[in-house]
Amino acid sequence: MLCNPSDSGGARGAPLGRRAGRIILEVDGPFPFCRRRRFASRFDFPSVTLAGALLMPKRTPFQQWLQQPDADTASNSNGPTDTRLPVLVVGAGPAGLAGMAALRQAGVAFVGVEAHARVGGIWDRTNAVSSVYEGLSTVTSRHTTHLGRPLPEGTPDYLPHQTAHAYLEDFAEKEELVEHVRFRTSFVGAEKSPRGTWRVKLRPAEGEAYEEEFRGIVFATGSHNRNNARFPAELARQAREAGVRVMHSAEYETPEQLAGQRVLIVGIGNSGSDIADKVSTTAARTIVAVRTTPWINPQTAFGIPCDKLAADTPSWWPYWYRKSSFHVIRWLKVGGYRRLGLSRPRHSINDRVTIGDRGIVEAIRSGRVVVRSNVVDLSDGVARFADSKHAAEPVDVVMFATGFERRYPLLDAAGTSNDDVARALSFLVFHASEPGLCYLAETVGQRGCWPIFREQARAIAAYFRAEQQGKPNVRRFDARRSLDTPSFKGALFHQADTFHVDYDIYAEALQELSEWLAA
Repeated sequence: MLCNPSDSGGARGAPLGRRAGRIILEVDGPFPFCRRRRFASRFDFPSVTLAGALLMPKRTPFQQWLQQPDADTASNSNGPTDTRLPVLVVGAGPAGLAGMAALRQAGVAFVGVEAHARVGGIWDRTNAVSSVYEGLSTVTSRHTTHLGRPLPEGTPDYLPHQTAHAYLEDFAEKEELVEHVRFRTSFVGAEKSPRGTWRVKLRPAEGEAYEEEFRGIVFATGSHNRNNARFPAELARQAREAGVRVMHSAEYETPEQLAGQRVLIVGIGNSGSDIADKVSTTAARTIVAVRTTPWINPQTAFGIPCDKLAADTPSWWPYWYRKSSFHVIRWLKVGGYRRLGLSRPRHSINDRVTIGDRGIVEAIRSGRVVVRSNVVDLSDGVARFADSKHAAEPVDVVMFATGFERRYPLLDAAGTSNDDVARALSFLVFHASEPGLCYLAETVGQRGCWPIFREQARAIAAYFRAEQQGKPNVRRFDARRSLDTPSFKGALFHQADTFHVDYDIYAEALQELSEWLAA
């Protein structure tokens, strides 16, 4: 986390700032220290590459996209749509509220719909699809988890879910968004009209479905909800046939649900590790099955949240130094992996998402949580593990903390992987062939994603505002939206899907796109 500094993710709400230049060196050598090491540093002058002219500035991802030849096939654009119509925003969680606020600030008329009775999305536990559970706090600190408005003084560093929801309600009120939202109203479907607008079918909780016309649709429907829970089909089938209770981490609510049970949790991501810690206080036995060992990081160092510490680290410190420093901090706070019954991660600390220690380390050390290798079979209600040294154990409940699928309305992505979905979205936001369809898709980085929702929303608002004003780059963008979007990873997340990004690089690309659309 110390490898991703920024001076602009604080609670004051300033947009994520432009990044200084970066130099990346790859060094190979005969010594262990030199094997496939990547060194990166940022400076206050343009980046240079050793392979090119030393004085040639390195192109940003947006500039790389802009210099590509135009697409061979045009988008499904019929020219300017009816700009007198409003834009529809589907969803009133953090992303939807960011989208509405950006449209309002840009002077673009909009209507919001929310299936639940209040704003907040999954952060409202009364929402039927919420995956929030008792005792949940954000995995990123209040310093990088905001929509531009500062949190009240005295707010805990890591927001309890009640605080996160209250913040979203307050944001909606102060931004005067609530009056624009039709609550208890669901998006059913949409068809494109011959004049390029969208005929949308909406269904209120009480009453008949109806159709309404909009100039565009912004989907902020999220992925971390019960409807998108992902299960390993074969293991789930085996467990059900054996009479074992099967659930997803999205269905977990309180430790009392599993009191006195022998619980197997499959997966040790942020949700799986936090739930295991909580469940172990009431369960008869809590086992965590681990396929790939993650890096476990402390949430704080020197009394400072680690994501804030990363943001405040001087940008001129070399990448290797920041990374090595954080490894020292991690070792002092978390310790060695063998003492936890885990093998050392085989990937670099920045190649995949790390998990924050919200109690799992103490739970493992105390014996409340037992770590086992990947579960390979659940026949007869007995968990069998990949490592033969781990004896098979009977279980009463199996909880799959195996993540969520990305499902977005009106987006037909070839294949089923997250990378396929990403390829169907220009800049991870705009439909690759249908002007007027936009997605506030959650990205994953080393800080909170809420400020990134703001940057995505501003790019969407810039598009619709530029369309209203007849700016020429809108049509040029529509003709180029099917082009491949350059990577936003930088030196991070080499073993993760395309939605994992360096937030500084991605924010800069969105800002450049917004400025270009407005030109």
